Amino acid sequence: MAEVFIKKYWEEDGVLFYIHFNDGVAVRQIEISSTGTKYLSVAKPVNEESILYDQSLDQLSIEDKDLIAQEDFELIWKQE
Repeated sequence: MAEVFIKKYWEEDGVLFYIHFNDGVAVRQIEISSTGTKYLSVAKPVNEESILYDQSLDQLSIEDKDLIAQEDFELIWKQE
């Protein structure tokens, strides 16, 4: 079971995403924007207009700088 945690800013949407992947599938996601913070998970994949990332990790263009430690993700997730 390979877990990957990323932090990526999508400039075109003005949203900072934190996404937790398990075996290449998104299982938790945090979206931080000027309108607030949204938490998504497999148990709650939709929050207003936000939807849990539904593509595989392989389809996401990530760089080494986008990879974060699990602890960094958990710090943000616990603020829910």
